[in-house]
Amino acid sequence: MNAEALRKIEFGETNCNLPDDVIMEQTAFNIRRQLTQASPHHVNHETVALVCGGPSLNQTKHELVRASWKGEKVVAVNGAYRWCIEHNIRPSAMIMLDAREFNARFVEWDVPDCRYLLASQCHPRAFDLCADRSVHIWHACSAGDPELEMISKYYFKRVVPVTMGTTVAIRAISLLRMLGFRSFDIFGLDSCWTDTEHHAYEQKENDRDGRIEVWLRPEDHPELNRKFICAPWMVKQAYDIQELIREKGNEFRLSVRGDGLIAHIMRTGALLQRE
Repeated sequence: MNAEALRKIEFGETNCNLPDDVIMEQTAFNIRRQLTQASPHHVNHETVALVCGGPSLNQTKHELVRASWKGEKVVAVNGAYRWCIEHNIRPSAMIMLDAREFNARFVEWDVPDCRYLLASQCHPRAFDLCADRSVHIWHACSAGDPELEMISKYYFKRVVPVTMGTTVAIRAISLLRMLGFRSFDIFGLDSCWTDTEHHAYEQKENDRDGRIEVWLRPEDHPELNRKFICAPWMVKQAYDIQELIREKGNEFRLSVRGDGLIAHIMRTGALLQRE
């Protein structure tokens, strides 16, 4: 791992895809749409099948279908929402964090009775596309304290921001936990490349992502040592889920499917080693 890549990971720069002033402008516009905020709910005993976009999603499709047939609520993030539709899997909810305009494409397809949970920083076009749907707004506060202060003032301090993590997958776990869910079967949360694939579907903006070698070396089990190839944001996401589990792990159950980096972390308890 080179020094520049390590610096970006440690200082969280892999999450900054728009300047703070643009985030603030879009948030200020969207909170005035008078949408219902996502807010804390009582704990329930339903299981969520959380669908992320990693390459293993194509290999675990049948597990996801079985989970859906069992009655698990299918919640998809970003492009995984369209992947579900194309594979005849009906999402109960869709979660979006990305603030860039071209990613409004994630919500172009409408699913009746699906709930759309859009971060207040999302581009207004995403909200416009969902104008006739069931939409709830939530707050990522990617621009930090100034954004939180602005939001709190508008909502008379009745705000519960969802700030842990740098990717939509990690934020989705925290958001759904706030909504009362405590049991998660997670699909496509890999945080690594599989051969030449970074997602289970085409997502050209990631084609030029850098590649970093990372190792997992479970203590006293050298036979389980394994190398993964990751983009910088993938490494940061893996660190984020380790932090989430350390801080909140007693509040939920996670089962990560597939054979990616995060699934290996969960199964072996090994921590990332940067080499």
